[in-house]
Amino acid sequence: MKYKFNKEQLNFVEDKRGFKGWAKRFLKYFVLSILLALLYYVIFSLLVSTEQERELARETELMEQEYGMLQEKLGVLDNTIKNLQQRDREIYRSIFNAEPPVYSSTDGYDLFEGMDTTRMESMVSDAKMRLEVLERGIERVDSTIMGINVALGELGAGVTSIPSIVPVKDFTIRQTGASVGKKMHPFYKTVALHTGMDILAAADTPILAAADGEVASAVRNGKKDGINVAIDHGNGYVTMYKNMGKMNVRKGQKVKQGEVIGRVGMSGISFAPHLHYEVWYKGEMMNPMDYFFAALTPQMYRDMAVIVANTGQSLD
Repeated sequence: MKYKFNKEQLNFVEDKRGFKGWAKRFLKYFVLSILLALLYYVIFSLLVSTEQERELARETELMEQEYGMLQEKLGVLDNTIKNLQQRDREIYRSIFNAEPPVYSSTDGYDLFEGMDTTRMESMVSDAKMRLEVLERGIERVDSTIMGINVALGELGAGVTSIPSIVPVKDFTIRQTGASVGKKMHPFYKTVALHTGMDILAAADTPILAAADGEVASAVRNGKKDGINVAIDHGNGYVTMYKNMGKMNVRKGQKVKQGEVIGRVGMSGISFAPHLHYEVWYKGEMMNPMDYFFAALTPQMYRDMAVIVANTGQSLD
């Protein structure tokens, strides 16, 4: 029993609490208990870490590291596929003088970009989907290459009978000169049609046959083209090598791809030592740059295209 002092009666009387009084007291202690429990939890979670939590944290860190490595590998594979596709299209276009068939892009996983904030449980699924897309891309490239091989077989042409290399030994992109099109003549200073590509090189640099074939002509004293050679590859392709310094072949001679047929010089109407190289297919002038696919990477091809686009004067 509890008593309290009654100011009106100036005496101690029995304290009889009603329902509201007991409810207020209960609520006060209940709220205080909740606040203390929250305080204890915060202190415990900040200062104390269980062994299980530490193990989970280590596993999460390892998963994030492995996922990062997987993303890097996917990026490398992605770039490889894109380079294969580009070179595949260039090869097809150069060999068959036609646009290659168009397949659906392997870039169908753009929606997975920016996955840094993706929940951990979805990372594996996302990576798996990207790998499946890339694998389908590889299958498409392999299928196209097989199609090219079948077409080559039907044409009766071996790989080495298609012009596919740069016909100058130890070529670098810096040796790129003017290609086909309207160019300024170095002597006449007039714009004229340039029928081939100028490949800059030091005098006496070996000149190589671009593909297997038979020497169709070998001229030693051409007024304009100087010492020049034409090779018929027997499949509609003819390559021409002009303004040479020396010639090592004769008409009717069989040559192999990469065989030395002469040396660089500046015979005929020539501004500097170089090789004027032409590619013709069934009587139609082609761009020689499109027939270097066996020697150039896609990046080298792009660099060469930039140089060609900015070279307005020929060397012959």
